[in-house]
Amino acid sequence: MTEENKVILAKRAKSLAWRTGMMALAIGLKFGLENLGLFELNPLVVTLIGLVAGEASKYINSQVQLAKAAKHR
Repeated sequence: MTEENKVILAKRAKSLAWRTGMMALAIGLKFGLENLGLFELNPLVVTLIGLVAGEASKYINSQVQLAKAAKHR
């Protein structure tokens, strides 16, 4: 396996872990809200919340990385 493939695989693994974490957060939110009796969320809505949260956190993370890179210049 070349170094380039290793880097790509590592990035893909990090992305999968990040998205899995966001999905777990959305599922945890749904579980908490159901147990509190505040909202009745459809599983599709929870999935969409998880995907949106994953994309939002990815955007925030990329902006932080850009800011760090600009700071080190």
